[in-house]
Amino acid sequence: DTAGSAPAHSAPADRAGAIPARYLGTWEGRATALDGALPMGTFRVTVHQASLGKELGNLRQTDQLGGTCVDVLTLKRVDSSRLLATSTGARTNRKGCDPAPHEIRLAPTGDDLTYTSTAAAEGNPEARLSKVAPDD
Repeated sequence: DTAGSAPAHSAPADRAGAIPARYLGTWEGRATALDGALPMGTFRVTVHQASLGKELGNLRQTDQLGGTCVDVLTLKRVDSSRLLATSTGARTNRKGCDPAPHEIRLAPTGDDLTYTSTAAAEGNPEARLSKVAPDD
């Protein structure tokens, strides 16, 4: 008789620190900084499953001239309304990319994600990202 007993296991989305499926995959969109006054090119964010304090993916920024900078994203906190991560410039970036760690936020907006950053040196970039590929 199993009536009244707790389930033997919980679903993957119920694990502490697990990233909800809503965020997983590759997302892309046009970014701006300085409250929309400065075009920042294209932001491409890839999110895969990770636990707190671990790498969850990356951000690839391609500017108007084709230059790229890559940031490594480390999971700080996640729930159904937002994902917070530390974004740190990759060691292999070209000169001119900001290496300083800063916080980024991804928040569901319809079928998209809204990206916001606390990188003051970059003008606090923002972007609305649409899913371009599922999580592998």
